[in-house]
Amino acid sequence: MDDADTCRWCRQKARRTCTCCDATGSALTGAEGDTLCHRCTLTRRLDAIIPPHADGPLAPLRQPLLHAEPVTTRRWLIRTTPLLLSIQGGSTALTHTSFDTLPHPKSVEHLRSLLVATGILGPDLDRSLRRLEAQLPQLLSSLTPNHRALLTRWTQWAVLPRLRAATEKREGHVGAQNARSQIRQSALFLDLLQQRSTELGECTQHDIDTWFSAPGAAHWRVRSFLTWARRNRHLPRTLTLPSSYRGRAEVPTDDDERWQICRRLVHDESLDPADRLAGALIALFAQPLTRIAGLTTAHVTETDAGVELRLGSADTLLLPDPFAQIALQLPRPRRAGTAEQIPQTWLFPGHRADIPLTATALGNRLRRIGISPQALRLSAIAHLTRELPPSALAAMLGLNAHTVAQHTLRASGQWANYAADRHS
Repeated sequence: MDDADTCRWCRQKARRTCTCCDATGSALTGAEGDTLCHRCTLTRRLDAIIPPHADGPLAPLRQPLLHAEPVTTRRWLIRTTPLLLSIQGGSTALTHTSFDTLPHPKSVEHLRSLLVATGILGPDLDRSLRRLEAQLPQLLSSLTPNHRALLTRWTQWAVLPRLRAATEKREGHVGAQNARSQIRQSALFLDLLQQRSTELGECTQHDIDTWFSAPGAAHWRVRSFLTWARRNRHLPRTLTLPSSYRGRAEVPTDDDERWQICRRLVHDESLDPADRLAGALIALFAQPLTRIAGLTTAHVTETDAGVELRLGSADTLLLPDPFAQIALQLPRPRRAGTAEQIPQTWLFPGHRADIPLTATALGNRLRRIGISPQALRLSAIAHLTRELPPSALAAMLGLNAHTVAQHTLRASGQWANYAADRHS
């Protein structure tokens, strides 16, 4: 009798048998007078919510739930059983609007993502925009009526249109985060003026300089609002605004260190395959984290020439081995949850079934294995700009041609004069 049959409470040898599937061991639970293994306990609870042969709205969700890790999945089912039954019975509408009104946001958001991933519920591209609009009264609650009206006008005419455009490109989540931060910082700036009994039109250069001299990048998010206010004569045009935020300059990775990283990504099979591919796309092709995180299986194509990866609008790159084989094998499940049982199209899936890994999370994963994404990317761009003209490099890698030209000038590559002439 092995250690798996030892009761973790009394440390005595115990062999119990599941009355449903005849599984033996100590990892059994009591349910309705029976002794069941965790898998059978999950199945019995799920049968009461989504019967095996029922044709209800939640039927596509049954198989992913059955194949997920049984203990945590059963705990989640216990919390969401009333909601699932109300959806199955038709008393709760399968719409994003009805989900927005429900309590317990974490469990509800997990269910919403599962429903979207399985096709039961359509994607909600406008959700980030709706949440921001709903949060506006709270964000502006501390302002006087004049300042609140002014910031509301800027939000309606400058912030939300830009956010709607980002939503159409499926970048609404990141855009909403940036917009919320801009609104919050602008409200804090106006609140600071209120504490001094000052209207925005009475703002002085000293007020501007004091605000922007504070440490950190968050204060600089107010610049968009102040630029709009000055352009529309709500702020004196004689005031000078800082051009842009200048944080600590990132030092590019040394060329020797960059090639050591490349060799490690090629040969170290102990690393997560997703991290190896992400690191290679930065080290070899200077790709930004935001683009890497948004890659899907549709971007990877296997042809007679090899495995191709589409980065720009049309051009493709031929991936070298072993990264070609890794790209074909992704995505790989990192856990045994319900989301991992649903077919994924993201190469780097996130913790929710319907969204990819965020660029921040992907960058943190790379830092944990000793890779600084920004420094490595700067080194890769500097190397590539010495080899190719900016226009060809931008088209091949899907990068902004003007940005590539600037990096070419900094790197003083053989195309520096070409870049300067072209963008002068």
